Amino acid sequence: MNIKINQKNYSVAELSFKDMVHMEDMGFSVIEMFQKAKVFSLAVAFVGVCANCSREEAEHLCEQHVLGGGKIEDIYEAFNKAVEDSGFFKKLLGVNGDKK
Repeated sequence: MNIKINQKNYSVAELSFKDMVHMEDMGFSVIEMFQKAKVFSLAVAFVGVCANCSREEAEHLCEQHVLGGGKIEDIYEAFNKAVEDSGFFKKLLGVNGDKK
């Protein structure tokens, strides 16, 4: 999967344990953000993983993405898709892969 942020494409590998650690190192509780649908925080955490950067850099990328006409919702939706594709995150978050 790829995500475009500020006219740059980032390849998104399957989310794993190391990505959870990266997000926590940026100061985010992924489970809390997911449960409370904190769209902006999730976007920053996900961009930090995709771009392999710090929280401050990810916040800047997100801000520039919006100022350039992009939507935070697109990043949030890409995160949700990445979670759907990640066995680790589905298990961690208790997400059922069945679509009914």
